[in-house]
Amino acid sequence: MSCRQTAVLLGALAVLVAGCSSSPEIAPPVVGGSLVVAGKDKAGQPAVWRVTEGAATPLLTGNTAPKLPAVALSPDGRTLAYVNGSGRIVLHDVGAGTEIVAQASVTGALCASWAPDSAHVAFTSEQGVYTADRKGAVAGLVTRPSGNYRDTGPGSSGQYREVVSGMTCARWTDPDTVILSRYNGDLPSAIPSAGGGLAPNTTVVGHVAAGTVQDLPEEENLLHACQGHVLLHRSPDPIVTGPTLLADASDLSHTTEVPLGAGDVAWFFQPGTCALVVVSYPGDEDSYDYTVKLFDPVTGQQRNSRTLPMALGGDSGIREPAGSNSFVPSPVPGALAAAYADDNTHELVVADLTTGGARRLDGPWSEATKVLGWTAK
Repeated sequence: MSCRQTAVLLGALAVLVAGCSSSPEIAPPVVGGSLVVAGKDKAGQPAVWRVTEGAATPLLTGNTAPKLPAVALSPDGRTLAYVNGSGRIVLHDVGAGTEIVAQASVTGALCASWAPDSAHVAFTSEQGVYTADRKGAVAGLVTRPSGNYRDTGPGSSGQYREVVSGMTCARWTDPDTVILSRYNGDLPSAIPSAGGGLAPNTTVVGHVAAGTVQDLPEEENLLHACQGHVLLHRSPDPIVTGPTLLADASDLSHTTEVPLGAGDVAWFFQPGTCALVVVSYPGDEDSYDYTVKLFDPVTGQQRNSRTLPMALGGDSGIREPAGSNSFVPSPVPGALAAAYADDNTHELVVADLTTGGARRLDGPWSEATKVLGWTAK
């Protein structure tokens, strides 16, 4: 029974309330710089805002609104890349407000991500993976479509086979390389195995400059990247949880397993140090104690660990974040603060892992769906 529930039954169960902790009184963090947030406005239409301390300014709205969730902010904070309502790829200059609309269009855009040097952006769609440079030149990288479709074999007389295909979002390991997972694949490989799961597919590594792709023998999902260090999650089977691995972006075959516990969630690589920041959630719903761990990005060994109360969960008014949340770290080198849009409540939250303070930010949105970036200005 939670603190909130026992408070309602106070008259009859006062003896139980005595053992229930209250939310810690910790000063909420101040938002330094700017957050760029995608979501839906009060009318339910997609939009993007710049959020500073006490203000929210629309960047994309109305006719320039993106088609969610395929929108991303370049790491240098200068350009928003998105797919508009007509399926066209658009590059929006945040400072000048001008746009480049590419000639190419994509169908069923799923997501977008920028290279770490802000020179290219990758869009993952039902048609495959496409990249665009800052001038709007678009090239196809992975052209195998997602979904269910019929594939006609070469030299056949109208013969075809049923194909089932899907891809995870392409993410960058370095300025020239993206990684994504193909799952299921052709229908024969999607026949359930003896264990009832679908046969695994493969990891695809794409090289943008050469326009080439290669398949790796195991399916690995890229979670985070920082200055040549990448965090991967290996999926030996779609229904089996595999290990979490650190690797050098130049050679994904050399991996080091990160010893994560059942309640551990990797939040982000710390800016400046690239230390992997892992947060361990309390198993007790009446506890506010979280453990923050830092792991070496090369060896995977734990550098330090600290347990502190945090104003998340319980009766704090801010729900404990889900493990699927995308956490965006503060741009300050060495900082341990992050912003995220809660996947369940669609609220914009900033949490400071140094003080334990947390804060929900209100604005002109009905839903905050994703934090695209946190810039110093």
